[in-house]
Amino acid sequence: MPTKNSFTALGVSRRAFMHSMGLLGAGGLLAAYGGHGSRALASTDVNLDFAVWTYAVDEVESNIRAWEAANPGMTVTLQDYPWDHYKATMVQRLATNTPTDVLYNNSSWLAEFVGADWVVPISKYLDFEKYRDKIIPYALSGMTYNGEPYGLPYYADIASFIWNPTVAKEYGVDRAPTSWDEVMEMSVSMQGKGLRRPILWEFSQINPSSLDEFIAMSMSRGGEVFDADLNPIFEDPDSPAFQQAQFMADTIEQGLAATSPTENDAVRAMNSGQHVFTCMYNYNLAAMNNTGQPLAGQFKLAMMPGSTRATLGYVRFYSITSMAEARGDAVTAAAGNFIESMGGAPDGTFTIPKKWAINRGLGFGVLPLFDDPEVIDAFSTWVDVETLKEQQKLAQTKNEAKWTGIWGDFMLRELSKIFAGETTVAESMKASADKARELKERYQ
Repeated sequence: MPTKNSFTALGVSRRAFMHSMGLLGAGGLLAAYGGHGSRALASTDVNLDFAVWTYAVDEVESNIRAWEAANPGMTVTLQDYPWDHYKATMVQRLATNTPTDVLYNNSSWLAEFVGADWVVPISKYLDFEKYRDKIIPYALSGMTYNGEPYGLPYYADIASFIWNPTVAKEYGVDRAPTSWDEVMEMSVSMQGKGLRRPILWEFSQINPSSLDEFIAMSMSRGGEVFDADLNPIFEDPDSPAFQQAQFMADTIEQGLAATSPTENDAVRAMNSGQHVFTCMYNYNLAAMNNTGQPLAGQFKLAMMPGSTRATLGYVRFYSITSMAEARGDAVTAAAGNFIESMGGAPDGTFTIPKKWAINRGLGFGVLPLFDDPEVIDAFSTWVDVETLKEQQKLAQTKNEAKWTGIWGDFMLRELSKIFAGETTVAESMKASADKARELKERYQ
């Protein structure tokens, strides 16, 4: 996860931001962090164990300290893990009952975590209905399983097609591609004029973002990897996912594309001026255009290439664990209050989601922030807001089941084999489809 976006870099002073958020006064602080207007907490002291992936930990700690100050007797023990290893670590942590009360959750893993009885519906411990119609539809869908909501958004975003028109123009390309064929044609042309690898893929077999980005690009071609009944459809050579896998393999084999294992590496690589096109989580565009970067301001959002121009919309959210529930009412009340303070609007304002949006460029899962002038002003320093809105409208969620998270790990390994030239696309797509059918039968 990127770590260097700042208020100053996004054109908003820290004091102006704090004033706008109502955090300079004690009353504003208490309201924003649940000191007033939230469910009353028990007089018993409570400590919450909170697990997150490693991203802007200083910001997370600051939010925790403010919540603790607003709620005397309440404390939070924070543990963070690298994104690439977060899911595996959480599976082990939850399976062994390592104390965990609140955690960052992911729509890709929700069904699996619910099936294992590791997380509980959020509506049991806060008034979710007052937020339901304020949450972006794809974010609400991603937090819901079997009709039950399991959290409030930490952030929500899309996978975006990002390009550098300044470098592209130096090599004879003066517009964004509108199809994947054009991505190939433009890349071949730029390579012929001296740009060694015009495309950069963020890819690692242990990086969950890599699979999301692959699925997003498949969606732009007209389809997902599973049908509505969770049957794999990607082994068909005419399917969008098969075609996208072949496209990526071809760009790597032909030397048109480089790979970076993490988003931080990819942001640095894009700022080297050696690449023009990439597909990454949208907040990475803010990191690329950060004033501390060599090519800040050069990177633009383009609509996804492909017949539908669609992309993946995803949500990351706060969930309460069954371990918290087992600890009793005082703990679940504290956990509900904490989550509402972090992801909700206990005083009527989505303080922390707005803070993440302005400070770090994170997308948000709540509709009111789309019309917030300060958020719009901050986003306008690094992205064309109208293009972002247009792409957001075409965002889709993945079809998920208890076993799709496990399948995703297998699929990433198969994609890695393809890109390394160890297997053909057909061989790995068949192996992945067979794995999906096996898991579906096992977990039905």
